[in-house]
Parts: sequence; structure tokens; C-alpha cells
Amino acid sequence: MDAWSFEADYFTACNCDWGCPCNFNAPPNGGSCRGWCLWQIRKGQFGDTDLAGIGFAVYYDFPGLIEQGNGAACVYIDSSATAEQRKALDAIGSGKAGGGIFQLFGEQLVTTWLPTKFVPIEFEIEDGVGRVRIGDIGEADSELLSYPDGSTIRPTLKLPHGLEYKTGLMTNARRWRWRDGRLSAGYENRYGAVARVKFTAEGCVG
Repeated sequence: MDAWSFEADYFTACNCDWGCPCNFNAPPNGGSCRGWCLWQIRKGQFGDTDLAGIGFAVYYDFPGLIEQGNGAACVYIDSSATAEQRKALDAIGSGKAGGGIFQLFGEQLVTTWLPTKFVPIEFEIEDGVGRVRIGDIGEADSELLSYPDGSTIRPTLKLPHGLEYKTGLMTNARRWRWRDGRLSAGYENRYGAVARVKFTAEGCVG
């Protein structure tokens, strides 16, 4: 497998409360996990293939605790990607190319991978505020967390051994929804996070 690495702007949302107990090895709120991750690549390579400017997402659905597996998932790649970029990001997103959390989910936790889809991806988040969209399938609005009086706060979560990110800004996923057959969900005011991340075949390295 070709060597690869990328740096990306990252957004994630799930069905958990703010902060997400899974970040602390605690059970997810409600006992099951539905969520997704989006990487908008700033610079990156997969072998000789340039990945800069391309976004990709992965949606996961676990009927119980993540570590119990039996999950369903799908990779979504920006439709503007070339054939080589699509091949590379499909290998990364599904865990076939290593990558720490990608490989963990791909090889051990997800039992059903739905066919990869190619759709327009929009990433319009600045400093925790904005919107992301994955074709007509998924979307989310992100905003800073706030006190009852409306004043905003900026809690940052540092995870030196984090699989998704090392330092993330906690946000409110004010509204997110996903509609793709069996991978369908919708929530308001749930966990969101944004980060600048670095990945290699070894996993999240920054």
C-alpha cells in the first residue's frame, strides 16, 4: 500500500451530549452510537496522488457500544475528486490503508460497509461556526457553546492519545441530519467538535 498523509480541517457530530462521553471511554448517551466525521483536506498525498482540496466523510451506526462492533458505515467522497483521488480516499476511509481509527473501525468494528458514494461536499466552518453539507444526504449547523444568558464559551478538549484529534474545540451541533437508507438519523443540540488534524497510515499524529 502506498505511503500517505494529510492535514485537514475536521468536523464531527453524533447523537451524544456535548463533549461526547466516548471521548472518555464512557458509554454513549442512550446506549448506541450514530455519528459522522468529515475531513476537508488542506494538503496531502497518497503515493503520487495529490489529495489537497478534497473532502471526504464517514458515517457510522452502531446498535450498542462502539467496542461491541456490529456497526454499519459508508464512505462519502467529494464528487470533484479524480479517479485516483477517489481510490485513495476510499482506501483511507474504509481502513484498508491503515490510519489508526480508520483501520480500527474498518477491520474490527464495522461489519457492514455500504457502497462508497461520490457527492458534492461543502465545508464552511470558521472558528467553530458554520455549516457542512454532504450532497443531499447529510448536513449540520455548528455553533459555539453558550451559557443561558447567550454568552459564548470555547471549551477545548485535549486528548494526547486521541484517535480522532489531539486538540478539539467543542461545539454545539445545533442541527444535524443524515438520510441514506439504513443510515438515517436527525438530532438537535448535540455533540460537535472541530479541529485541525494530521493523519498518516499510523493514525492521528497531530
